[in-house]
Amino acid sequence: MNPNYWYPLEWSAALGREQVRETRFWGQSLAIFRGADGVVRALENRCAHRQLKLSEGHVRGCNLACMYHGWTYDQAGTLVDMQHDHFGGRLPVVRIASYPVRERYGLIWGFMGDARHADAVPLPEIAKSEGPDAWASIRFDYTWRAHHHMVIDNLCNLTHLYVHGKWVPYDETRLAEHRLVDERIELLWTHTLRRDFAVYPLYRRIFGTPGDRGSSLTHMVYDYPYQRALTNDRVRSCNFMLPMDADHTRVFSIQYWRAPEIPLLRRPVPRRLMQGLWAPAIRPWTKEIFRQDGATVEGEHAAVFGEHFDKPMPEPNPSVRLFERLSIDRWQAHLDDGAAAGHEPGLNTAIKRL
Repeated sequence: MNPNYWYPLEWSAALGREQVRETRFWGQSLAIFRGADGVVRALENRCAHRQLKLSEGHVRGCNLACMYHGWTYDQAGTLVDMQHDHFGGRLPVVRIASYPVRERYGLIWGFMGDARHADAVPLPEIAKSEGPDAWASIRFDYTWRAHHHMVIDNLCNLTHLYVHGKWVPYDETRLAEHRLVDERIELLWTHTLRRDFAVYPLYRRIFGTPGDRGSSLTHMVYDYPYQRALTNDRVRSCNFMLPMDADHTRVFSIQYWRAPEIPLLRRPVPRRLMQGLWAPAIRPWTKEIFRQDGATVEGEHAAVFGEHFDKPMPEPNPSVRLFERLSIDRWQAHLDDGAAAGHEPGLNTAIKRL
């Protein structure tokens, strides 16, 4: 993926004060740590002295020290101390790479491209995710042994719903609209609801389209490199990909649920009640669906990059070509920026609205 965007590195809650963790972006190991001041930093995950991973070291105040000799680096990656004798010499002039970091939506985001342009590129905006009218949410992540393009295809191409069987509420699904404008692909999927006797009334209430409760609409957006799906303005699924390498992709998923109205009172269920009762109840079901997705995508990756790498793949879905075109275009733009000496990258600074 083009690195000149903000990518999720870890959940904010996973990194306490004076803690350090390792993560990876496209084969590069990173050490992310939270200083004593509560601020998160990200450094190249190596000590310049003996090349050990700094993620195995210690946070000292707002700096990160290597476990071996205590060589200590500040947030800019500059060596500021050594925990041993200097042998009569000055502190070596040493610097490793550092990366801009932000926190929002409970995530730690890193800008993995040209750091000079980080301030010009905004984080995505997620509607109804913050403030007093925010929807209840569940958060989880998963790592699939698959190339990120296959993960994107799975998240956006709903022709694969067959694999989920009765785990999803939909019977028949059709692609009604698809278009690519600049860096944004929009799809409109129409569904008919399963008429299973026991759960059909619940499906109609949660997933049914107003005025036609037997059908449902999913508005899918891939605003490179972020994905979301909105079903009937009631369920919003946002998925943020971390391409760890060509064979592994970690996805941070946030699922938002709009509170239904309480019968007779005509007021929504309190968000605290939704968060406390509905979110834990829906989590196992949601995670099982993504587990099924992971099994199929990992199988696809193993086949395409393995025994069947040279086999043609007929694809009737016209939107798939749009995703291929956009992925190739964004990667080529990154390669072109790197090849042009002194050329300023053509950054897209528009806000990604999810």
